[in-house]
Amino acid sequence: MSYLSRIAQTHASIDLSREELAYYARHILLPGFGIDGQLQLKSARVLVVGAGGLGCPVLQALAGAGVGRLTVVDGDVVSVSNLSRQWLHRYAECGQNKATSACAILCELNPFIELVAEPRMLNRENAHELIEAHDCVIDATDDLDARYWIDDACAALDRPWIHAALYRERSQLTVFWARCGATFRKLYPEPSAAPTCSGAGMLGASASVVGNLQALEAIKLITGNAQPKIGELLSFDAAGLSLQSFMMPEVDMPECITTDGAARLSERALSVFALQQARSIHEPMALLDLRSGSDFEKGSIPGAIHYTDEQLLEDGLPQGLTGKVILLCEEGTISAILADALSSKSEHIYFLEGGLVAWP
Repeated sequence: MSYLSRIAQTHASIDLSREELAYYARHILLPGFGIDGQLQLKSARVLVVGAGGLGCPVLQALAGAGVGRLTVVDGDVVSVSNLSRQWLHRYAECGQNKATSACAILCELNPFIELVAEPRMLNRENAHELIEAHDCVIDATDDLDARYWIDDACAALDRPWIHAALYRERSQLTVFWARCGATFRKLYPEPSAAPTCSGAGMLGASASVVGNLQALEAIKLITGNAQPKIGELLSFDAAGLSLQSFMMPEVDMPECITTDGAARLSERALSVFALQQARSIHEPMALLDLRSGSDFEKGSIPGAIHYTDEQLLEDGLPQGLTGKVILLCEEGTISAILADALSSKSEHIYFLEGGLVAWP
């Protein structure tokens, strides 16, 4: 599922290489996320405005998660005072543009994604142009005017954006989407003066917490794995580790678009009865038990081979297998995710529906 229609419509047309399957193994094995979620992330295009205290953790989290295209907009340069909280930059890069510096490090973190550096500031004139090619926007700037420009352009282009602001130990976060009745101008009709991080001071760890929360909201919008905080303003106090929230009035949640993952899984499911029938006529097949070694030793289907989920994603199928490959796990959840993930690599891979608890 996804809250973003372009991603819901296009993600099924792309694939993950074996190297990507290994890289994203822990995501893919997450129930409710699986291969569909990872393909949606690969299909996504996210614009991050700012590569500073918020932008660095946002970018690191989204690059690691596998967002297919990350565009970084920042016209500022790296200074020594940035380094204690802007952890993508290095001492040797002082004086370099922040967008360029961040992209250089992110390329080393994840070579499977596209990174675009825009070494300029977002302004009234270029906001529409920069935002139009992306699915959502993350506000990692401390420029109040820029937030109004982002808000206006996103409203015109029907794009959601994730806002955050920092002031010493306190911060706030929400998701704006004009179609849902949640906008920055609705929350703040009139600009109000506030000091920047450089003027007020900021701990890097506090900025990192909020930046990672912004990344999580972007992932929710892209994959539909949870409901994003649209129109719900979260206020975080780092000193007391307290979180408060309030809902903007007259905000409607968007529809989460269902994708075809369930249909693909049904094609890979093998019932207990079908497996018993196939075994009774000695149909060629290989049974791979994905559980832990200790669980496998306690008992499995006769003839099954112990082969971990990590081996499967990192090394692919064992050599020399003939006929159908049936993946086994305790309840069928993990084996279903892996059968779906590997279906493009082999048309003969299936999972036992209901898992080994369903096996008599």
